[in-house]
This record gives sequence, structure tokens and C-alpha cells, in this order.
Amino acid sequence: MLLGLLCLALGVAGLQMGLGYWSFSRSLDQDFRTDLQKYALLVTEALDLNQPIPTLNPQKVPNFSGYAGRFRLLRQDQVIFEGGGPFPELDPDWWTHRQPLSNGYVLEVALNQNEHNRALGEYLRTGGLTLLFSAGLAVLVAWGLRLYLLQPVLRLEQATHSLAQARFPEPLPVQGQDELARLTQSFNQMVIKVRRALERERSFTRYVSHELRNPLAAIKTTSEAVRAGALPSEALHPVLDRNLERMEQTLNGLLALARGLDSYTEVEFPEVLEALLRRLPEAFRKRVVFRSEPARLRVPQEAFEAAVQNLLDNALKYSPGRVWLEFSQNPHPTLRVRDEGPGVPEEALARLGEPFYRPHRQPGGLGLGLAFVRQAVENMGGRLELRNHPQGGLEATLILPGGLGV
Repeated sequence: MLLGLLCLALGVAGLQMGLGYWSFSRSLDQDFRTDLQKYALLVTEALDLNQPIPTLNPQKVPNFSGYAGRFRLLRQDQVIFEGGGPFPELDPDWWTHRQPLSNGYVLEVALNQNEHNRALGEYLRTGGLTLLFSAGLAVLVAWGLRLYLLQPVLRLEQATHSLAQARFPEPLPVQGQDELARLTQSFNQMVIKVRRALERERSFTRYVSHELRNPLAAIKTTSEAVRAGALPSEALHPVLDRNLERMEQTLNGLLALARGLDSYTEVEFPEVLEALLRRLPEAFRKRVVFRSEPARLRVPQEAFEAAVQNLLDNALKYSPGRVWLEFSQNPHPTLRVRDEGPGVPEEALARLGEPFYRPHRQPGGLGLGLAFVRQAVENMGGRLELRNHPQGGLEATLILPGGLGV
């Protein structure tokens, strides 16, 4: 586009120079013809044609002697006399003018057009130099504009190439408010969405095996016990129902995280937490100390329940004693899960919640439970905080978005 504009600008400049030359040449020609006619008039006034032999009035000769011209007087195509030198015949460097006079005389005058041609040549040289200078300046300006205007396009091209190779570029700077700025802004938003979608997809594949391990293990253990005769067959049914329900809730929560489109539902406290506790085996349920203020919150219910279930599972798994589950609203909706275990080393606290990270106190698992919780609560607009409680054990705190009141 810039090359086209440059060619157009040079074409316009060339056309302007051509028109200027044509106009200047016409003006010079007109002036030259006027001088030629004036020269013929002055010579005519100096001629005395009333004598048998025409003569020149010496008092009027100075009137035209300043012209570098020539003239001759003819009668019946016979030259009577000449002035200024031999009269040029068919010489392109001279312009001639023929003027009839009285008594059958004809005057022919000629002026040299060297000055005329020199003026045109000077105009062409000056105009050509101006055009060359303008062309050079236009090239420099066009090149500078190209670098300035195309730099965002080149950055966008490089970022698109990186994105095509699954290397997510840093957000591109948005300059101005034109179409290119809006395109850059849209590209940045697209990169963010693609990155989040890919992260959700990867998270889903990581979390799904982790989240289904416990209910599958419970079903398998109970099934083996029934098969070995250690438990009656009726004992398998509640285990199946409870764990299948948990698996369904977990899968729904994972799918909600993977899609990023989980619908928000108004949930009641303490009812939503009591329902989670009922899904626990009775032995685990007896170890939970539960307190909750009444409240209503809008949360993605399946993802929220899966996150709380993870915190309870971790606390019950790594703590032989009691587990506290508390919910309060002052100053923000806050849910805490605390165990009586040994806690974790202080240097490991900052890394808890990273996928596949496991402190030394956790010999099993993949290190995905707290990572799932962190992602789920951040998607809700909240945050996860972890600390070693002063009275012992690890405390996980979910700080949730504002509630709807009681």
C-alpha cells in the first residue's frame, strides 16, 4: 500500500512538473511572439517608405537596436536591404515574423530564441532537481512510515506464528484507537482465551484421574470384601450409591472447569455443606467438627462442592484426628478446613496448589487435589490461602466472592 501511495505521489509530482513546464513554455512563447511583434513595429516606425529608395530614420534606430534581431525589407520578393546581419532562413534557432507594409513592401523580422531555450532548460533542470529531491524525501518518509505503521503488523505476524506453534506470546502493545489497534486488542483477547481453554483441557486430563481414584478405590475395596464374604452383599449398595453420586458430582465439576461455563446457582449454607458431609463414610463423618453461619451465595455449585470435597478428603486422609469445617461471613464469605496433622514445611507452603507438587509428608497421590481447588476457587473470583495453624495442622481457607445475605 505504501509503495502504491509513493508511486501515486511521484506520479502526481511528475504530472505537476509537466503541467508547469507546459504552462511556462506557453508563457515564454507568448512573450517571445509579443517581443517579435514589438520589434517589427519599431522597425516599421523607423522605415521611411515615401522615398524612391526606402531608408531608416537614424533617430528611431536606437528604439530597436537593443534587440538581438535581424530584419529585411522586400518588394515583390526582392530584398531591398537588410539590418542586423544576414537574415536566417529556416533556422530553428530563430523565430520570424512577416508583416505587409504600404506601397507593396513586406517586412520580415527575426529574433534568436537562445534565451528562450535557455530559460526552458533552466526550468527543466530546476524542476528535475526538485523532483529528484522530492522523490528522495518521499522515499525516506515512506520508509519511515512503513517502519512505523507496519511495526504493529510485523509484531502481530510474529505473535500469530508463535501462537500457531502453541507458544503463547506476551500481550502486544495497543497503540491508538484505529482498526489496527482494535485488531491487536482482539488478538490479545483471543490469545488469553486460547491459553485458558488449553489450560482447562490439560487440567481436566490431570484432574480426572486424581478425582475419580478415591470413589473407585472405595467401590473396589467394598466389592472385594463382599466377594470374600467379609461383608454382606447389601453393604455394597450404599457404597455404590454414595460413590457414584460423588463421581457424578466430580465429573460435572471437572467438566465445568474444563469448559469454563459452569452455571452459577444460589446455594444455602449450611445445607450445601451438610449434603457434602452426608456423602462421607460414617467413620470420617464422625471426625468432622462442623460449624456454619446461615448464608446464601451464588457459586458454580458443582465446582464448589468438588473443591470442598477435595479439602475434606486431604484433611481426613493426612490427619488421624479431628477435622474442622467452618463457614463464616465476616468480613467476607470464608470457608476453612483444618486438620490435626503435622502440617507442612514452611518452604513448601508457597508451592502447595501447584499441579503434581507433593510435600514429603504425602507419600501417595499425584499432587493435583489442591491444584484443582485453587483453580476452581480462582475461577469463581475467590482465592485459596494455606497456612500452618498455630495450634497445629494445616488450614486451608477459601475466600469467596460476596454473598447474598441470609
